[in-house]
Amino acid sequence: MPPSHHPSPTILLPQLPPKTLVGIDLVAFTSTANFHGIRDLPPGWHFLYTGTTESFSLRCGSWFHVGDVSHAGKGDNETALVRAHAQPPQQPLGADIYIWKWSTESESLSCLLGESDSDRQEAMRYKANLGSLWQSGGLFRYRSRVSPAMLLNKPGSAPLEARLAEEDEEVEEEGRRDWRQLTNRLSPEVLSRIVGSPEQDVDGHLRWTVTSASTANRDADHIPGVDSPSTEEKGDDKTGVRKTIEREKEFNFLPVDLKRTWREGAIGRERTEGARDKTWALSDLVLRNSSRVGGEITVDESTGEAQILGELQFTFLMVLTMMNFSCLQQWKRLLELVLTSRQAIVERKSLVSEVIRILLKQLQRCDDVEGGLFEMDGDEGGHFIHDILKKLRRSVDEVAPQGSNSTVRTELGKLEGWVKEEYDWELNRESVVRRGMLQLEDGEEVEMEMEDNDADEETGEYAPMVVDLGEHHTPVEEDGDETSDLDDVRY
Repeated sequence: MPPSHHPSPTILLPQLPPKTLVGIDLVAFTSTANFHGIRDLPPGWHFLYTGTTESFSLRCGSWFHVGDVSHAGKGDNETALVRAHAQPPQQPLGADIYIWKWSTESESLSCLLGESDSDRQEAMRYKANLGSLWQSGGLFRYRSRVSPAMLLNKPGSAPLEARLAEEDEEVEEEGRRDWRQLTNRLSPEVLSRIVGSPEQDVDGHLRWTVTSASTANRDADHIPGVDSPSTEEKGDDKTGVRKTIEREKEFNFLPVDLKRTWREGAIGRERTEGARDKTWALSDLVLRNSSRVGGEITVDESTGEAQILGELQFTFLMVLTMMNFSCLQQWKRLLELVLTSRQAIVERKSLVSEVIRILLKQLQRCDDVEGGLFEMDGDEGGHFIHDILKKLRRSVDEVAPQGSNSTVRTELGKLEGWVKEEYDWELNRESVVRRGMLQLEDGEEVEMEMEDNDADEETGEYAPMVVDLGEHHTPVEEDGDETSDLDDVRY
């Protein structure tokens, strides 16, 4: 790399041990002794994580942004990203160089914070050695996907190599486009709310750290007498020095309570409708996380919706890369809240449409992990998503019938076509025979019924229940306030 040229965005990983699991966005590999970092980072969000082994080890990673972070979180704004890549901002040499040094004590990467002269001098030495690392091949070029040429065991003929190079370019561009669509709703505000304040390195770059053990308080297993406080002191028998050990970061997720989706004080029919249609709970969540403008007179609901979209992307990617259990639970909670809000299909059609678009892209990449992360053909992840999509399809047919100009119906059509082709899922309830006669080999006919038909037909354990309240039954609570059993009646 000629010293006169502005270096491409690069992340240096000095002192990284060989055979360490390294992941950058959706690509993971094992480091070698000659691996010192990754060059040619494209503009936008990136997530880099490490693990001492490929499996059964704690993974530590950090989010960081290349380019102007003010463009982050505003949707699929590819024009701004291309412009930033074509004309890099005038910055001092080395301003796009990220230095994360391996810490043997924590077995993770830590950035140089610039709190002392020694840190700043160390950063300058690494930057000065950048050219020799480039020439020696110690810096790997950024890849969004595995190249088809990498899968070739032996060199082929010239036409074959030319075709592989062309396919490689197409696959790489597709991978970068997918990553942008998977992160286009992430913003510094979303990350700071979920994982806390970011670290700032010697050049002013921000990064938000996460581990595979991080969890939200609601998803943690609390054992009385065993749980440790937020910090604890641990003594060293050899040195006598006591060290302060910090607990894992706690996620601050949006408060989604699917067991109570109606307003406080609601009774009777209002509670029943709130349980069936979660639009009130969704609107309440949006309003409570929206910003106020004009002296707190006007509420900007787009900021509240952006928090939901950003968290939906964050939780999915933390499952995909870090296999974080708490993020998986919150991802499912957010999907169920938005996609079972019937009136939101009309009242918040832009939010619901965006969630469907995000979900389609996420399902297309959920098999990036070997074996399929959500095991879509199994009983857990596949059943949950299939059931949610069937309910959504039925709600769309009722709220936004065929022929109406509905962006939600349009996006759902794309998703429905993909899951039909990929998993053979049928979302239209009317297209599936749920009860009928089956003729056996000996000619005998038996009546068959689908196992999950009770919920749709409101039969069996889902059948309505009639409660006899009596003529003068008015129970009194301990505080003396009279209440009505109508709270427990379903209409």
